[in-house]
Amino acid sequence: MEINAKKTKTMHIGRETKTLTITVGKAVLEQVSKYSYLGHMITEDVATLKEVQIRKTRQKFWENKELLRRNVGLNTKKRILACYIFSVFNYDCKAWTYSKTVQKKIQKFDMWCYRRLLNVPWTEKKTNNEIIKIVGVGEKRLQQLMKRKLRYAGHIMRGSSGPLLQLSLEGKIERKRGHGRPRRNWMDDVKEW
Repeated sequence: MEINAKKTKTMHIGRETKTLTITVGKAVLEQVSKYSYLGHMITEDVATLKEVQIRKTRQKFWENKELLRRNVGLNTKKRILACYIFSVFNYDCKAWTYSKTVQKKIQKFDMWCYRRLLNVPWTEKKTNNEIIKIVGVGEKRLQQLMKRKLRYAGHIMRGSSGPLLQLSLEGKIERKRGHGRPRRNWMDDVKEW
């Protein structure tokens, strides 16, 4: 199998623009601004907000709406929600950076699901706390996702996943600091929690 050489393009890393040349054998690989990997769009600005996949999860919700709207008990509906819908939403949640915007997005999506689950119209002025009491959610899903990320961080820090992953998290890049406030990164969440 032979790989054709292509032109090298510019890649934006953080706030800087760099041109990288990656070769495999004698072939030069093309640089792209975004690509799809395991159903997620990886972009050069590494924005987590784009990774939180609500559109795909809402499609899954509507695919299972017949199960959720039937005369089925609330506990069964919650199990369907956890199995078929939240599992799609939680995919790759360990890699997210939980900014305030991402946290609000998660909470809004949870409430959207619970209101559809209970068939509560928006004209009924029920608060989110009332909906949570009716559904009977003990621990909020945001806390569950945070616990998952902390467990994953502990797994990496112990070194049981290999030294390369640990080095990629703890390693520092030698470069000139950019203007403005630094962007929140993955380790900021772990340190804060």
